[in-house]
Amino acid sequence: MTEAGTITVTARVEFGTKETLRGFKPLFKAERERARKLACAPEWSTDGLSGREAAARRTQWAMFREHLRESGELVDILDVLVACGVRAELAERGWDREWPPLPAQALLPGRWPGSRDGAWPEGVTVRLPSGLVNTVRSACWHTSEEAIGQLRDWRDKYPDALPNRPFRSAREDQALAEYERLAAQVTTVGAIWRAGVRRGIASQPTIRARIAN
Repeated sequence: MTEAGTITVTARVEFGTKETLRGFKPLFKAERERARKLACAPEWSTDGLSGREAAARRTQWAMFREHLRESGELVDILDVLVACGVRAELAERGWDREWPPLPAQALLPGRWPGSRDGAWPEGVTVRLPSGLVNTVRSACWHTSEEAIGQLRDWRDKYPDALPNRPFRSAREDQALAEYERLAAQVTTVGAIWRAGVRRGIASQPTIRARIAN
């Protein structure tokens, strides 16, 4: 955690994604300018207010700005772009709800069984709201727990099975097919971060249209 309320995560993504995201810088700048104009609206003015009242008004504006960011109505930094994408991914999966707490084994270092994050060459690092990160972690674990347990059993049963072995027996092929079937039932947090980045990129026309109005 880098600051109160946020957790730093890294999305492993396909090559070229970071260059695509660099193209969003003018959009973020335009959104920040739009936010500055909104802050100048009469309802947020501190003119004539006491110090205490002015501080309260500024706090109200900051809360309203965060509401705009969370709802996707203000996308002024990369963190917000990805957070909006992650929320959309959770909503589509029906995962935007309360989940049971994570068990200790879900917090052990290392990848979960079935993880394929090593195949993605680039990393996009963002700070996301801690509540959102915890929802993703819990949702992924509790929807994948059964398959993760079966994959651990598989590794105990086939300790020498290697996908890249040039010559495999029929028994190994069958074992690896079983592994693939189980791995397909595991949703890692990396998959959700990746989906959040993709959805954020796909929202570019919506952001452009809003700026143009």
